[in-house]
Amino acid sequence: MRGNLIAISAVVGVSVSACANITSKPAASSGETDPYTWTGDSPRPQARPESVVVSDQQVSVEASGPLGVTIVSLGTPSEQGLWLKTPLVSTQTKGRLVYGGKSVDVDLIPIDGEAGAGSRISLHAMQALGIPLTDLAEVAVSAL
Repeated sequence: MRGNLIAISAVVGVSVSACANITSKPAASSGETDPYTWTGDSPRPQARPESVVVSDQQVSVEASGPLGVTIVSLGTPSEQGLWLKTPLVSTQTKGRLVYGGKSVDVDLIPIDGEAGAGSRISLHAMQALGIPLTDLAEVAVSAL
């Protein structure tokens, strides 16, 4: 117990002596503003002009035609529908997947990542293309 008190006393002593070495920052010279102190005199952000319309709706910039080839793996099996989550698109759009001479139309859903990062495919689309569920398959992707 006594050893613990000595250790605590030493830590407190070091902490107090360290605080004694703290110096305040120099005051700003006349004409200069202190960047660390808000005086209320700084400009406030201006409101947007009323003529600006901000929309939450994304506009698709994808052209129809081939987007590229991606490696697909099975996505969430409980998510229904025919879809591909892929970094090949930046907005949701309709598309077509081709694998082994078969094709299926799907919803292309954007995800973060580089174009070669791979994609996740729905269970139904994987079955329609005849891709074994445990495979990583190379699929051609086109926008419609």
